[in-house]
Amino acid sequence: MKKKNSAGEFEFGIHEVYYDEEGKMSSCTLKSLTPVCSTAEDLKFEMLRMMDAFDNDTLDYKAEGK
Repeated sequence: MKKKNSAGEFEFGIHEVYYDEEGKMSSCTLKSLTPVCSTAEDLKFEMLRMMDAFDNDTLDYKAEGK
């Protein structure tokens, strides 16, 4: 997701996004995700899942009505 910071510059972050049954975005996390895991293997798994986000469209925080 991209959004403008207080300096008017874009910042990008990976957020959890939830969609309704019709495929329309219904909500998302306010802050971008920071992986914290109990093992290196779990962290690797989370990082790989986060890399999958780059296969999806970038959502514009303002355009999504947030």
